[in-house]
Amino acid sequence: MNQRTKSILRVLGLLIFLALGIKILTPYIKSIPDSINALKGLNYWALALAIAFEFLKFLSSGQLINSISGLFKQRVSIGQATMIVLGSASFGMVGGGMVGSIAASFQWLRERHVKEQAAMMAGILPIIFSALSTLILALIGIIYLLGAEALMPSQMKGFLAILGLITLALVLIFIFFRNPQRSKIFAVNAAKKIEKITKKTYEEDKIIHQLDELFAVRNLFFHGGWKNLLIANTMIYGFDLLSLYFLFFAAGQIVSLRILLIGYGLPQILGKATFVLPGGIGVVESAMIDLYQKLGVPSAESVVVVLAYRFIAFLVPTILGFLFVLYLQKKVVKRETEKIS
Repeated sequence: MNQRTKSILRVLGLLIFLALGIKILTPYIKSIPDSINALKGLNYWALALAIAFEFLKFLSSGQLINSISGLFKQRVSIGQATMIVLGSASFGMVGGGMVGSIAASFQWLRERHVKEQAAMMAGILPIIFSALSTLILALIGIIYLLGAEALMPSQMKGFLAILGLITLALVLIFIFFRNPQRSKIFAVNAAKKIEKITKKTYEEDKIIHQLDELFAVRNLFFHGGWKNLLIANTMIYGFDLLSLYFLFFAAGQIVSLRILLIGYGLPQILGKATFVLPGGIGVVESAMIDLYQKLGVPSAESVVVVLAYRFIAFLVPTILGFLFVLYLQKKVVKRETEKIS
């Protein structure tokens, strides 16, 4: 299959996913005419603040990968880091999901002379932090909804599925980092088995050296290096919640922190559980609207706020991300051409 055919199939796949998302959202889209009055009465200063906080969220995402690479004494500009975050997220939607996103981030950071270990960790750790953060926020909503007997079976199943995957991943990471010597032996043996399958030679000394660097980062992380990462990750979700809060404020709804969190975390984790829909499109929106309506937010305002939130937090960054992919890939192609010349 040539590259052109692959590109066409990816675009068709994305269009199908978008169509599925729109179908899921149809009941709420039909109610938009009833929300016209809510749109007319929007507070535009609050709307501007919501957009500003969302912008700060993505700068914080760039700061997070810079904080991770900083553990290796490696950094790129905050602008480049933010472009890599948005570009890799968009690339992953049509190019291999999580693995594609990590690979794209790794390639673009390496092009900026970031060391292999730093580039790999900067691609992997934000995904782990994101999963853990949304899991914690979802737990808040789960506890409340279970107490109120308002949790739907499908929501509970989605939450349990993602909880199981995250728990399994954390257990494997813990086992790997617990005993460095055993982990090195395991990695070397695994490389030898892969060699037999791929017929590609892996240097044992290089593997051990990379693992030594990884364990050195682990030690650095647990001796204070986690603080900058925690601050950056907290800023990401803090700014995102502030953006959502001010969208409610713009629509004339003052919501408590409890209501804000209950309607925020569970839909985000359900979106991650629906692997076939990029960004959980359709699922996140419908779950958020349902939850906020159950929590007492009027129907018209909940539809307007949630769709506006997803527009500025997901759709716009995704479109920008695709533009950044073109820019970042153009740089890669240019450098490869210069090397050949």
